[in-house]
Amino acid sequence: MGTDLRAASADARAIFALTDGITALPITRLCEEGPLERLTETDIAQPAVVATSLAALAVLRERLVLKPDAVAGHSVGEFAAYVAAGVLDARAALELVHTRAQAMAAACKTVDGSMAAVIGLDEARLREACAAASQNGSSVELANLNSPGQLIVSGARDAIQRVAEQARAAGARRILPLNVGGPFHSVYMRPAAHALASAFAARTLRRAEIPVVLNCSAEVTRDPGALRQELEVQVYSPVRWVETLQRLAELGCDRFLEVGPGQVLTGLVRRTLPDVKAASFGALADLDAAAALVA
Repeated sequence: MGTDLRAASADARAIFALTDGITALPITRLCEEGPLERLTETDIAQPAVVATSLAALAVLRERLVLKPDAVAGHSVGEFAAYVAAGVLDARAALELVHTRAQAMAAACKTVDGSMAAVIGLDEARLREACAAASQNGSSVELANLNSPGQLIVSGARDAIQRVAEQARAAGARRILPLNVGGPFHSVYMRPAAHALASAFAARTLRRAEIPVVLNCSAEVTRDPGALRQELEVQVYSPVRWVETLQRLAELGCDRFLEVGPGQVLTGLVRRTLPDVKAASFGALADLDAAAALVA
């Protein structure tokens, strides 16, 4: 991730060097060389994703005139969104992401948990399936409402197996296990929230320069207090991405640029808001499409 961005931009290289220094982990080398198994582990994946997103943002700002009307970030991507909105600088964001990743990795060690995508089942029926599958202190819950027809559940592994059976019986087309480090955005991450609250207490968050749409509530805010609370609670709360995109559309946004590795969010935008324009930027090869979108 981010290899060509680093080659093209001193600011991008500086962001990755900063990430390596803050985490004391070889983030840059792992992004270049892998192995994938290590790159996808929680303590590495979160700072790697945010570093790549911030490097991509730096390159875009060097090459294009960016004037976003609003921002949002999916899960850990909210930290990069806060940088784009002027709430945090890159160092503060990466330090907080490192704290978040370490705290969530520690929480993951207390439970044999994971996540799974459920395709083709509505929210109400999946909530019922989660309730039925949560037994004897082993729970599963809705974690990401990503797009119409694509929902993510998170929880203890045995409960996920039970909810898969319940969901299939209720009409789900597919259940896809996810390659993640643990049961993120579930009750099992509440211990991580306590660590984050302590870290945030020592931080000053600035008022956002542009509106930010929050993951947990899809509310629009610039208020530092609301922005702080969001990052504390979102580790154990559902990502309401469909509502987030719909709220951005209500604000008048009709062009969406995904900044960071991959194109997953661009696909979610197109499925949720089929009439808007969307593109992604995570590598130099994406620059022309990004330029055309924001022109």
